[in-house]
Amino acid sequence: MQIEKIRAELKTTLAGDLGAAIALLLQKLDNGSPRLLEVFGQSGRFHQANSDFTKGLILIGERDTVYNQIRFYLLDLVGQLAESDLKPEAPSASEAQAFGLAPAAAGSPVDLLLARLRVDWKNVPLSELHLVNCNRVVEFKTFKRALRDRSASGEEFQFYFINACPMQRPQSFAERVILEIIRNLDEEEDEAVLVRRLPGSNRIKIEDLPYDFMGLEQSKKKFAKYFEERFDFHERLEPVEEFLKACVHKVANYRYIGFIFRVDAQDWEPFFPEYFQWIMDTFSKAEEEGHLFLFFFPIYLRNLHAGPPPALLEVANAIQALGEAENAISTVISPLTPVEKAEVGDWFADFGEPDAGKVDELILLTLQRDKSASARIERFQQEGKVDMYDVEALQEQVYRFGLTGMS
Repeated sequence: MQIEKIRAELKTTLAGDLGAAIALLLQKLDNGSPRLLEVFGQSGRFHQANSDFTKGLILIGERDTVYNQIRFYLLDLVGQLAESDLKPEAPSASEAQAFGLAPAAAGSPVDLLLARLRVDWKNVPLSELHLVNCNRVVEFKTFKRALRDRSASGEEFQFYFINACPMQRPQSFAERVILEIIRNLDEEEDEAVLVRRLPGSNRIKIEDLPYDFMGLEQSKKKFAKYFEERFDFHERLEPVEEFLKACVHKVANYRYIGFIFRVDAQDWEPFFPEYFQWIMDTFSKAEEEGHLFLFFFPIYLRNLHAGPPPALLEVANAIQALGEAENAISTVISPLTPVEKAEVGDWFADFGEPDAGKVDELILLTLQRDKSASARIERFQQEGKVDMYDVEALQEQVYRFGLTGMS
């Protein structure tokens, strides 16, 4: 029977790693099981004891006493489990697949907590924006100020570089900006936005920067090839700069045209600063009144917020120099850092849930999905910060939950 196998697995895990045992229990228990709330309570005790010990508020013996109390409690609970307490072995597919998401696990612990929030989920107007819009207050203000000032000065081609560790999701910041612009337009204006979307979804497509490792001139041709294919423009114009200037006239019916080109710093080539400058110079010389071209360049720099190796720091400095040069025509947003838990709380407060404690529990449950997240859990407990990678995992769970009408 499934129950005997799972009991044995849980008892073995409880004899060793208590945190792993709690995570395993939360994974195995069905949403409808009354045991799930008991495990939530013990999970809170476990994380509180760990946090208090890390901060020096209790001694190791006091922490271990709490751990042993939790362990005995859960051993007793495991012995009383019935088949009806467990999730079905095969999860059902989520309706959210239609929006470009993978199927969600059936009856997750996060779903149970979401159902208990003071949120009227059936009347929350969820959209793809809610997958990426947990607020980065300072960085988003930097963008809005730059967009406002550059637009006021007549800059029709604008360039934004976003330096960040992949765990801080710089590409999502760029996508969020475009989706925010679309949200602020009325239905008729919405048709005036030209961006590439993922198949069967309203999500914005993130593309690799077109380049050729052989050098600058070959990369220019690669960039022109991208525009030729995207806008179905095949006139043979030389030099390549004239071709690109002519190509932008193909979008005369659109008010906003957006691009998101990602670059991994590990693929950085010495000619990239000159290449970026050429892209900006070429388009800034094009005359295209009444349109706004927004180029976003998320630059993946691992651990930028925590101290990257020298080679990656050189890349960050090269990008920063593009934005600080005299008469610079680009804006650099750098670096994106882990998100303050208060900002996640504000995101939930907009839905109607003001209880920060419940939001903290949701974040911890989300972190526990990842067996390698122990360091991230510790940072969250000590500093109240969480990587955007984990915030977006929680946002996706909320999005699924709202779409499937589980409230």
